[in-house]
Amino acid sequence: MTATDTFRHLANRQTPSHHRCMKHALLSLALTTLPVCATAQTSSAPPQITVTQGIFCEIVSVATMDAPGTAAGQIELYDHTPEFQWLGSTVPTVPGLSFGVRVDTQGGLSFGGTVITLTHPPLTGTDITEQSYVTTLGGEGPSVNAYTFDLPQEMVTGTWTFTAQQNGRELYKVQFDVVPPSQVPQIALGCEGNLLS
Repeated sequence: MTATDTFRHLANRQTPSHHRCMKHALLSLALTTLPVCATAQTSSAPPQITVTQGIFCEIVSVATMDAPGTAAGQIELYDHTPEFQWLGSTVPTVPGLSFGVRVDTQGGLSFGGTVITLTHPPLTGTDITEQSYVTTLGGEGPSVNAYTFDLPQEMVTGTWTFTAQQNGRELYKVQFDVVPPSQVPQIALGCEGNLLS
């Protein structure tokens, strides 16, 4: 997975102040956990987990970590947890826009060895439809697993699904509807100032 634009799959792990993004070497995408719209809970999710889906403007990473299950072979790390500017699950195909899942746990509970998988329509010109990495959810702070559109090849409309599993048990599964910018102009135009600065 890679970051920003063109299939940027952000896999962010938010412990104290670390976010991890999957970076796609070929397509330059990142995956980050973001809150989208209201709280989303799967029937198999433990009661100690609260999941929120959301969308935010791109942030700058401070480091990378190996993630062989991603297209880029690495994820990006951040020095703080991104705030969601919009809650919801409808995401416009806009360069630099990030979307994902925020996980809050009760009492500092953490879920180590969690596999985050992002499935999506094939990235333009490739057969890539799935990316994954291992992280820890929860702990001292919220966890964010997100994806950032970096390249034109990544901006593919359709259903994008984030799934988190630990030892075969599903912790959450949420879907995003990626659409042309004209369908959600308030979000599509919302990061223009950030992208220009």
